[in-house]
Amino acid sequence: MTKIKTFMGRHKKLCILVGVLAVLYLGYSLILKPRAAAAAAAAIPPVQTLTLEQGEICSTLSASGTVTSDTVCEVSTTLTYPVAELKVAVGDRVQEGDVIALLDTESLDADIAARQKDQSASAQKAQLAVDQAARRVEDAKNKKKIDEERWGDMDRTAWDDLMRSDSLAIEDAQDALNNAILDQKSQSSSDLQKLYQNKADCTITAPKAGVITSLAKVGGTGTIATIEDPALPLLEVNIKEYDINRIQTGQAVQITTGAQDTFSGTVSLIAPKAEKSSSGENLFAVRIRFENPSDALKLGMSAKAQITLDKRENVFVVPLDALGTDPEGNAVVYAKQPDGSFSPLVVTTGLESDFEAEISGEGLSEGMEIQSLAPEMGA
Repeated sequence: MTKIKTFMGRHKKLCILVGVLAVLYLGYSLILKPRAAAAAAAAIPPVQTLTLEQGEICSTLSASGTVTSDTVCEVSTTLTYPVAELKVAVGDRVQEGDVIALLDTESLDADIAARQKDQSASAQKAQLAVDQAARRVEDAKNKKKIDEERWGDMDRTAWDDLMRSDSLAIEDAQDALNNAILDQKSQSSSDLQKLYQNKADCTITAPKAGVITSLAKVGGTGTIATIEDPALPLLEVNIKEYDINRIQTGQAVQITTGAQDTFSGTVSLIAPKAEKSSSGENLFAVRIRFENPSDALKLGMSAKAQITLDKRENVFVVPLDALGTDPEGNAVVYAKQPDGSFSPLVVTTGLESDFEAEISGEGLSEGMEIQSLAPEMGA
């Protein structure tokens, strides 16, 4: 005891420091350490779970396109005369046969007038040839009549030769008349008739009913107008070649336009041949027909299609994040046990969507709790 007192006397400051440290440690053990443990426990988030239920899952393919019409008619002409006057405007509804535009026929009219003048001269010349050939036939026939009266004035052989010569002369004259008539007819139905037809074709009419969606300008040539029917809209999308064999006619489609209106549709046509895109990809055109079009649907709108490739009903469906993998590579979900822990349950996956998967297997039951986010293997 004397030694202890002596030591404490000599090391008074050290003893005080040890005492302070002891008090601090006791306070930490009794107060701070339990509080830190409680705070750490509170910082661990609780396990998020979901209730397993049967439902519906769809596998879909997304594609974007533009709303167009099932009946698109390009009105064009091979004539090179420019548009002189437009009879309609974009947005107008036309009926079959309505006049859309008139072409400038000034040069054509000049050609017709010149050709008519030439035709008149040619017709006069052709008529003169016909008249001359007709007179030749008449002269040949008259000569034969006169020569027939010479029977008895010459011997029989000479008379027979004369008759034969007269008959041949009549045949030759008749052939010349026939040829002259044919030339006359061909003269009247040649170039001038074609010019008359071109004149008629300069009045551009609508080949079918619909709405004018594009129109040439005055002075334009070639394509005059585009006629479409808004009552028969369709959506045309392009599908890449590695997806095209998943598409079939009749598949259901959910369509959302750029105006955020939604419509139902079905795949109606799949192009039999791919077309190369500007980037060199092989793309197949797929047409989707709207089942419930309304006035909210406008031609030219952008739209996104969700094509239903496959569908399952009354099956267990879980988020993809709830699926894990056990050490053997099996798909598992983590089911909650009576003691609150979670254990892996091997499942078989089926149809998958972008966010969910169909699962089946022994031990699954409606209403059981599973982890919403499966832990990583080894965690």
